[in-house]
Amino acid sequence: MQAFYNRVSQYVSTPDEVCDRIDRLRPRETDILPDEDIIRVGEVASQLFILREGWAVRYRTLEDGRRQIVNFMLPGDIFDLQALSGLEADHTVTAVTRSRILEVDAMAFVEALKSSGPFASAFWWAAVQEESILREQIVRVGRRSARERIAHLLLELHRRLTCALGGKDNNLVLPVTRSDLADALGLTPVHVSRTMSWLQSARLIEQKRGVVSIMDRDRLSRLAHFDDAYLHLRKLDLSFPPQDPDRIRRVI
Repeated sequence: MQAFYNRVSQYVSTPDEVCDRIDRLRPRETDILPDEDIIRVGEVASQLFILREGWAVRYRTLEDGRRQIVNFMLPGDIFDLQALSGLEADHTVTAVTRSRILEVDAMAFVEALKSSGPFASAFWWAAVQEESILREQIVRVGRRSARERIAHLLLELHRRLTCALGGKDNNLVLPVTRSDLADALGLTPVHVSRTMSWLQSARLIEQKRGVVSIMDRDRLSRLAHFDDAYLHLRKLDLSFPPQDPDRIRRVI
């Protein structure tokens, strides 16, 4: 639950209370294999999910098979809140890596929202952040160049992972394929590869065995017109090991 704790800490001053209430809801822990669906379009879910470990993608698919990824789900993310209203899912969420999720009963979750202000506040801000990310995705795909799109997405993913997992290095473990990036950014896999190679030749990033290292954050941010204010994250120092919750509590 460390990633979830770190994320909740961005929104409320009493993250222990939020995590304790989640524990009291007795979520079911489930291991998910790569390419396994967590949510399918058309399903009515009776539970919502917290991604404890791993990566997943939320996407829509057209009748001819073309796919648009609208968001990457990272450790600590909570989804899908339409379960609170009994609505059919209008998208699919599929694991990219081996993942572990917590399934929380929707009705029990609603009762927890009613009884705890910090709990309700934390998830309200989580919903606000997700809406902001989706708005930024529209701008990214609709108005930015290929170089700007890829640079912007890399910076966003790195910032979100740093929030969830801690650390201050410039490395981004990127377990997604070029096709995944292409489907997220409205490009072809070939265009993604060429653009990533250009970013590397410009000494903005370095790619090695599934890890992207940000070599010049300032230049990359200027290229992408990246401002992380839309993520609504506090400027917390999470550089210590994420397995040390006592130190996190002292910082907060």
